[in-house]
Amino acid sequence: MYIPTAFRVNDQSRLVDFIKGNSFGILFSQEESGPSATHLPFFLDEKTGDNGVLISHMAKQNPHWKKLNGKEVLVVFQGPHAYISASWYKDPNTVPTWNYVAVHVYGTVKIIEKKEEMVERLEKTVHFYESSMPDPWNAPFNDEFIDGLMNGIVVFEISINKMEGKWRLSQNHSIERQQNVINGLKTSGQYQSAEIAKMMEQNMKLQR
Repeated sequence: MYIPTAFRVNDQSRLVDFIKGNSFGILFSQEESGPSATHLPFFLDEKTGDNGVLISHMAKQNPHWKKLNGKEVLVVFQGPHAYISASWYKDPNTVPTWNYVAVHVYGTVKIIEKKEEMVERLEKTVHFYESSMPDPWNAPFNDEFIDGLMNGIVVFEISINKMEGKWRLSQNHSIERQQNVINGLKTSGQYQSAEIAKMMEQNMKLQR
């Protein structure tokens, strides 16, 4: 990912928190027939392996998984984004742009084949997504219905080799211009303008 210095985030804890808060990603791989992509929910287990692992699963009928074992892949996690009008800068010689936040994760895939290991990783995933619910659902993996569904999925994990974070939040402009952009975003109802305004405010505190 092309990341100008002003937009690069190297703090691993910020990248981890971002992935956990925006965990529906896109898995990309390059095949002989061309590029493949699958949209999937992920669970980031940062305590496993040298750099953590991403855990997910896909339908067994999806051919994407068949050549993934041992392959290096890219997973893209997209955060909020918003159009930035040049009029908001209140300065000449400016142009429109787009602010956004994204993390790219590069890693190596391992297909999980043993039933008990599949269950272990699915339990971690379910717990992660259900933990914030008022009445969390616990998957009955010994249930015949659930067991039958597991036969139709492929569970895998990705050992993380590298993570890259890009926070494109107008840091290449003066504090005054950034504040003007924030004010403009707060008047816009398009895309995720409110979320980008909030992230810009948080980022400005780090700049001071």
